[in-house]
Amino acid sequence: MNDKSTMDKISRRRLLKASASIGIAGAIPQTSSRVAAQSSPSLEKYIQPLPIPEVREPDSEQHGVDSYQIPVTEFTQNLHPDLPDTTLWGFDGVYPGPLIEGQRNQRMRVQFDNSQLPTNHLLEVDERIGGTTAENHPGYEKSVPVPEVRTVTHFHGLKVDPENDGQADMWTSPSGVVGPRFTNDWQELPMRQSRLTSTYHDHTLGIVRLNAYAGLVGMYSIRSRKEEKLNLPSGEYDIPLLLQDKSFNSDGSLDYPDSWVPRFAGDTAVINGAVWPYLEVEPRRYRFRIVNGANHRTFSLQLHNESSQGIPTLHQFAPDHGFLESVVPIGPAGDLDSLVLQPFERGEVIVDFSKHAGETFTLTNNAELPYGGENSGSDLGELMQIRVTDPDENPVDNSVNPTNLKLPSSKKLSRNAAVKTREMDLDLTVNDRLVTYQLNGYGFGEEGSVVRPQLGTTEIWELKNNTNDSHPIHLHLVTFRVIGRGPNGTDAPDPNEQGHKDTVRVEPGETVRILTRFDRYTGQFPWHCHMLEHEDNKMMLRFEVTPGQGQGKGNGRQTPGQGQGEGKGQQSPGQGRSREQEASGQDHE
Repeated sequence: MNDKSTMDKISRRRLLKASASIGIAGAIPQTSSRVAAQSSPSLEKYIQPLPIPEVREPDSEQHGVDSYQIPVTEFTQNLHPDLPDTTLWGFDGVYPGPLIEGQRNQRMRVQFDNSQLPTNHLLEVDERIGGTTAENHPGYEKSVPVPEVRTVTHFHGLKVDPENDGQADMWTSPSGVVGPRFTNDWQELPMRQSRLTSTYHDHTLGIVRLNAYAGLVGMYSIRSRKEEKLNLPSGEYDIPLLLQDKSFNSDGSLDYPDSWVPRFAGDTAVINGAVWPYLEVEPRRYRFRIVNGANHRTFSLQLHNESSQGIPTLHQFAPDHGFLESVVPIGPAGDLDSLVLQPFERGEVIVDFSKHAGETFTLTNNAELPYGGENSGSDLGELMQIRVTDPDENPVDNSVNPTNLKLPSSKKLSRNAAVKTREMDLDLTVNDRLVTYQLNGYGFGEEGSVVRPQLGTTEIWELKNNTNDSHPIHLHLVTFRVIGRGPNGTDAPDPNEQGHKDTVRVEPGETVRILTRFDRYTGQFPWHCHMLEHEDNKMMLRFEVTPGQGQGKGNGRQTPGQGQGEGKGQQSPGQGRSREQEASGQDHE
């Protein structure tokens, strides 16, 4: 599409937009959501099949390293038969992007080329938000305007050095202007970690919410030999699900607020790029890899039928990384009522449909909006439909029965190994009638905000939520174990948090305690809220993994924002090794 037709599309979108679909105007200093009447056209549910993302083949291979050259472009795509085509941005000309599959310990390299994108953004850029102008972009040449269109792609959950991490200020523009920490066109990805299902997505400072909403998100996975030996449902019985919500104008264009809002929720379910699709399954076991790819919305997932009887159980066997300690049944008779996933959390489940031939189920969402805040009820209750076929003979199914599934054990970090406990506060402030979210009282790029764990050491972070929002907190580089929840961080984690994670839900008034080891790489990495509206407006800081002598066993507590202070208790030498370290106990396969 040429620039003129792009501008015409944008103009129609702006003329049709009378107000933000859901959320609050950026100038109003409050944090409660205002749920308006549905702004999208009324669309019939379950009249199109669920698309399954295609596996992306590498473009070349050299010395055992697969190379991918992926264009980032603007295009139109139909998301519902009764909705006009929608203008989107995406990887490889599709939304969501193709599925990238890697193998544990087999390196790959990826280049994302955005040179074909237009110079005007598909959505409105709010220049009050940090990173959108030279003045609020630390380290940027002040004489060069920050381009309106710029992207950088991050592989969420990947253990990788800072230069290849796709961090927020490493962006490039279609004209070749680059961010202050841009280093290379190719991302070198070692894949030296436990198996996972995750996403690659845009991470651009100040406009990540816009770029991701425009379509810059896809799924990737790292497979492993131990995973293959489990005999999980595979091939056509292994279904990736990317859950999102969007709002649309009557001409099919995306509806999103013209100025920043602290909360956004679309009024339409979009699964794998299709509005309210259906999936036809055989009466047998299926594996579902579920990713919450929404900007802001939490999903609380359940299966339902008309009778509310005989509903199959969701058997969760994997969290963000690796495997759970044991399979967690989710459903009416399970350990949990629903599978709760905040933005960019993941969960993998097995569902057995063998006793449900001819039945129809609906994947529903009962999460309140906002989740964990003032209760205004679930406004997006249905997501997709699952139809079980009724063949003359049941299919042969040799996959493992999830009730008998024995998961690989993981090497746990010891709490006694923690050299430091850090109090990490989640806050908000209001300046010039603009709500700004903060970590430890700082916003992104502010001096004094960096904490400095040492290479090879283990720490406990106490994430204390002082706001009336729930926040999914994500750490780059590391995985962690959730070791406590509740008002004082002393309650047990949820059953499906008994495994390795990189993103954790922290509810209002709650303290969540996580245990992690800072290994492999030195350098600066971000930690942030993964509600993209919050991440854009300051709720992201850096931590810096430093080389040198680590502190030994002790209960030292560091004041937020300071460097590595003195801990209490006996000190012992740490592990000041090379920049890239061998796999730690967290890499448990």
